[in-house]
Amino acid sequence: MSNRLNLRWRSRPVASLVIIGLAALASYPAALEAQAERIDSPFRWREKGFRVGLFGGYHAANRGRLEFGQGPTSVAGAKMRVRASSPLSLELGATYGAASRWTLDVTGEGGPAIVDTVAAGWLRADAGAQIGLTGARTWNGIHPYGMIGGGLVFGVDEGASEALADQALEPFRYDISTAPHIYVGLGFEIFPSEKIGIGFEIRDYLVRVTAPEGYLFSGTLDLFEASGAPAPEGTVWGHNPEFGISIWYYF
Repeated sequence: MSNRLNLRWRSRPVASLVIIGLAALASYPAALEAQAERIDSPFRWREKGFRVGLFGGYHAANRGRLEFGQGPTSVAGAKMRVRASSPLSLELGATYGAASRWTLDVTGEGGPAIVDTVAAGWLRADAGAQIGLTGARTWNGIHPYGMIGGGLVFGVDEGASEALADQALEPFRYDISTAPHIYVGLGFEIFPSEKIGIGFEIRDYLVRVTAPEGYLFSGTLDLFEASGAPAPEGTVWGHNPEFGISIWYYF
């Protein structure tokens, strides 16, 4: 009888230790999870990478030294981006601007003079890359990024001035035709929901502007020099800042 009592007494602490150990093991993952939840990182991964968007903004055009190029205008368009890697997304876009331009008479002895204003609408096709400065993650709900790319500008809905209607003045007529461009930019995006993003961007478009052939005639250059007007350049790559807002939908 005495031996049985001693065995029971000795087995109770062992059983208690086993129960305590099992309870500790069961609570250990929960403690780790609670500790992980307390780690507050400002970075959040963005799962979705393919998106399409509508764009609107303002194109602060550079008319050139002689100011015969297309002027500033509001712009609107559509874009598509697809993520290629964590920091890199590829972009395609099309933008329309209903610009106008000044028609110059450069044959007068008094120098270039504005004689008319005509339509100079254009359609721009862009292809480029977006580089996420925080990869595919947001920082405090914001995704900052840089952009680089290029494409073509096509003249559409371009007007013609009656002041240059004479066939002999054809070499002095300017039109956009097709012009190459390159661009760089910076922007950031915020996310009201998982599928909606709002992007704010500033880009600098370097658009090639080619002077009409008649501007470079020797007689015309003499008139420029005599009047003190700046001499035209055959080809100019002008800076054209553009500010815009895009609404993105993520798939």
